[in-house]
Amino acid sequence: MKCRHEPPQSTIMHIISGYWLSQAVRLAARIRIADAIGSTSATLEEIAQRTSTRPDELQRAMRALTCHGFFKQSDDGAFAQTPLSEALKSGVPESMRAILEAELGHDHYQSWAEIEGCLRQGGTAFERRYGMPVWRYCAQHPEMESLFGEAMSNLTEIANRAVLESYEFASFDLAVDVGGGHGAFLSAILDRHARPQGILFDLASVVEEAAGSSAVRRHPDRVRTCAGDFFEGVPQGGDLYLLKFILHDWDDDNCVSILSNIRNAMAPTGRLVVVEIVIPTESEPHLGPLIDLNMMVMTGGRERTEAEYRNLLAKSGFRLQRVVATPSPFNVIETVIQ
Repeated sequence: MKCRHEPPQSTIMHIISGYWLSQAVRLAARIRIADAIGSTSATLEEIAQRTSTRPDELQRAMRALTCHGFFKQSDDGAFAQTPLSEALKSGVPESMRAILEAELGHDHYQSWAEIEGCLRQGGTAFERRYGMPVWRYCAQHPEMESLFGEAMSNLTEIANRAVLESYEFASFDLAVDVGGGHGAFLSAILDRHARPQGILFDLASVVEEAAGSSAVRRHPDRVRTCAGDFFEGVPQGGDLYLLKFILHDWDDDNCVSILSNIRNAMAPTGRLVVVEIVIPTESEPHLGPLIDLNMMVMTGGRERTEAEYRNLLAKSGFRLQRVVATPSPFNVIETVIQ
């Protein structure tokens, strides 16, 4: 750990070097160094061969990564995994590989260079850099859309565990997961509730992919997919509606449109469960305000405090009942119809 009394210049230098480290870790994720090492160990030459990289330059990257806890090197020079690098493997539960590559990659990283324009002219930095909203850009760049989908699936795994450890869903008959992606959250809930049915609702392109996902196949007789646009309407008649990582992508007006459509579709005694980060009111180190800046840069959305969510929900005909903390940055916001 750094000394508590280190000079401010040293603290600032750590911050400056932070993006060097983040890009080194992003490189490890992109070229899949953890996958190349595997479950035992590998020499520098083996890693270089498996990642199609040059041994001398790779050695310099590995030295930087190793001294920050990513990988460890034995006396014979071979590299092995650490808990940090294990999280960079592909295809493992709660992997961070795709999240790292997506959030620190070309499109996101270049957009952050335009953040000053957000403060001076408004709008998103992404649109200033690429000339279109991020959602349209993803649709035109399948490789980015695929990477983002993998990243969100991994993040969903992390959030699912935290939510299901902390929040007990009241009894329900039909759950509608609005913007539910590939269905991992909905299926995890149905795993714990044997009787109810579920509807996975998302854009047509997403639903087409989701139909073949393991999450949907796990409940073939209980989950049906439905394509549409949540700004136009959502499936009717559910007594549990789910919104996970949706509202933070949008400004207040767009959120009211989404929430009002859910309010109009929901059974009178139903519940809406929102999973988002809730920014604390105390000024303390917290992931939420930084993700809020990322939303400003990328989507035009925002993270919100409990009071801001309460107000947003009230405008849409909902009453916030409680906010449940989880062993993660994410909270469960339980709401009912006013």
